[in-house]
Amino acid sequence: MMQISGKIVSKLRNWKLVLIPLALVLVMAMPARAESDTAFSFIAIGDTPYSQTENERIKGPITQAIREANPPFVVHHGDLKGGGESCSKALLKERRKDIYNLLDDGPIFYTPGDNEWADCDRAFLDHPVSELGQLDLVRRMFFKKPLKLEESWSYASQPNYPENARWMYDGVLFATIHLVSTNNGRKDILLDDVEQALAMIEARDQADRVWLEAAFNEALKAKAKALVIVTQADPTAADGAGSCNWENRMNCDAFESFRANLRLRASEFADRGQPRRPVLLLHGDTNPYCLDKKLGGDMAPNLWRLNAWGDFKAPADATKITVQPDNKDEPFTVSTLLGNKLPAEGCS
Repeated sequence: MMQISGKIVSKLRNWKLVLIPLALVLVMAMPARAESDTAFSFIAIGDTPYSQTENERIKGPITQAIREANPPFVVHHGDLKGGGESCSKALLKERRKDIYNLLDDGPIFYTPGDNEWADCDRAFLDHPVSELGQLDLVRRMFFKKPLKLEESWSYASQPNYPENARWMYDGVLFATIHLVSTNNGRKDILLDDVEQALAMIEARDQADRVWLEAAFNEALKAKAKALVIVTQADPTAADGAGSCNWENRMNCDAFESFRANLRLRASEFADRGQPRRPVLLLHGDTNPYCLDKKLGGDMAPNLWRLNAWGDFKAPADATKITVQPDNKDEPFTVSTLLGNKLPAEGCS
């Protein structure tokens, strides 16, 4: 057996004294959750303010925190006022100012919620108004002029439906789709001609299908690393059942077609022979704050769904979404901005 001299043993011991502390330093320096080199974060907010307390929190600490985070953009996923608040132009103008004040420098993207227009004909409101007239007002106030962005953003909006927009940031495509609660506007049409209102909803459904397909096509064409779809409505919480057709136009599942199209498109979101790229559906409307992959099922395991913070969640907060497409297990990580709360790992 080979003998090791005492001098060599002494040197080995000395090297251990150096290497062990060095290894400990390196381990301690490693982050708890490694982020991809291509990761970036954006902020989403919606279903707030529903009270004066929430309104003050948005104007104060939430706006301050968003500005300090300095994200490349903010997305407001609808319901910028409570369902019992006035639908007046003055209130919309105030909330519009608050939204655009969230960032010093950077675009704010917004998709409308039902509280802004579809529910403005309720009898319990001080001044109920036509929901179709209110939708026209929202479009004129928020979408009269397209955003002016650098060419690298590849910004576009849909003709006649300017609230449907898409843009590219750091190799990831984003798109807004105008879906709202109250069964996507099909229920409780109180101050408008019902046939006219339903015809306009069905035209919007068709426009949404076209826009969703165009978003996936553009993402494939641009070789986008991921795709994020933003809408107000929770498409798993319809106020009806069965397919929407001429015999059942109001009490049907208004989101059935959207869910099916989203699954299909997500399942095809890949180059030939390559793994599917990640897709995130970000929405508000309902109370659970959760992230899971149930919506895609076996057909589209690359489809994540985030029910963002809001809808009477206390305290009012914004949602921070980090996109890291190169992380196949966690391409989207989420926390609240101020409270640093993580979403539940499953939506009921």
